[in-house]
Amino acid sequence: MDKLKHARSITILSLVAIICVIFGIMIAAQIRSIPDRITNPIVPYTSLKDTKESLYAEQKQLNNEIKSLQESIQAAQSQSDSTAISRNDLDTLQLAKARAGLTEVSGQGVIVTISDNNVGNISDSSIVHAADLRDIINLLWSSGAEAIAINDQRIVINTAIDCIVNTILINDIRLSTPFTIKAIGNSEILYDRLTNKSILKDIYTRKQKDGLIFDVEPKNSLNLSLFDGSFKFKNSSAN
Repeated sequence: MDKLKHARSITILSLVAIICVIFGIMIAAQIRSIPDRITNPIVPYTSLKDTKESLYAEQKQLNNEIKSLQESIQAAQSQSDSTAISRNDLDTLQLAKARAGLTEVSGQGVIVTISDNNVGNISDSSIVHAADLRDIINLLWSSGAEAIAINDQRIVINTAIDCIVNTILINDIRLSTPFTIKAIGNSEILYDRLTNKSILKDIYTRKQKDGLIFDVEPKNSLNLSLFDGSFKFKNSSAN
């Protein structure tokens, strides 16, 4: 019995350790790649192009590292097939994998829709900027979200959200409005935080004055696919 418990503990610790390594890689990348919120979102094209190329190189390297670690996790899991694992251990492991984007996730949560004003005059205040998406994602994480996706692109800690000309780059995928953000977690808490106008003050001010579209809807059931590490160009309007 002691040997079995020891083997089980080693298996769980190995899997969690590997996932922690992934988190370490992601956090380091997040610190390096995500810029501060910009007051004026219009910056020179040359600067944006340099940012894009830098993000491509860094995220491709991170993708290779994450894939290697995913293979290590699968190998460790195959060794645990014949080992009894407690429910608590399994839940801990699954939560860690979900937050790292390594598994599909289902559960209650919210759907956020944010889009450019489609009537009247168009201005900087009436369109969606990368900083708006970053603000929403940061609020969701801090409110206890377990998993997040934007236009079906799974968001992980190293995901960079940046503006490239008139599109937004997420996981090396070009996306355009409307943006549908799905977040799994306590739907009541997430909804209350997102609809608190004192938290997302800038977005709600622009919604009222400039026609920016921003809606939040609680959901009893949502499904999010895993992070696939894809780096192919795809425009969301073509899906």
